[in-house]
Amino acid sequence: MKPKDIFAIAVRMIGLIFLYQGLSAVPSALANICPIFPHIFWRNVWPASVLVGWPLLLAWWLVRGAPWLMKLAFPEDQLSPRHDELVQRP
Repeated sequence: MKPKDIFAIAVRMIGLIFLYQGLSAVPSALANICPIFPHIFWRNVWPASVLVGWPLLLAWWLVRGAPWLMKLAFPEDQLSPRHDELVQRP
């Protein structure tokens, strides 16, 4: 395995950790919004959505491969495939 592949796997694993964090925050967010069944505390909707939303958005980005982070970590791999073919041929 190349270092780029190992880094991509690590990024996706961290994304899974954030996915777990976001999903595990759902019950506490629901308890903050409506602690008693017929009453909903509208002032708690925004904080609860932030509590759940930011880890899920970050997880979505990381599990997809985080293209900006991969370009930052491995800028030399941005050469065109045609250039790589030309370089490898004798």
